[in-house]
Amino acid sequence: MYELEYIGASWCAPCKVVKPKVLEQAVKYAIPVKTYDIDDDVEKIDVDAVKKLPTLRVLEDGKVVAEFTTKHNDQLEEFLSKNVKPATTDTDF
Repeated sequence: MYELEYIGASWCAPCKVVKPKVLEQAVKYAIPVKTYDIDDDVEKIDVDAVKKLPTLRVLEDGKVVAEFTTKHNDQLEEFLSKNVKPATTDTDF
């Protein structure tokens, strides 16, 4: 099962642009997203592992399988399409 981790900051201008798109794409791919603030959530994330903001991580079964940093929304969808398989519904009963 996939999930996303979004790491940003309230003071980060690119984060304010990218975060809404991340949330929109999470709905599109039907995967949960956890959002973290680099300043407020230091006990929940490995701050030293974050090199740039915003950072988006794709987790599969709890393990990071891809990581991405960008200031541009147009690259976000391409990253997700390469690293996340869209949710499928099982219609066989």
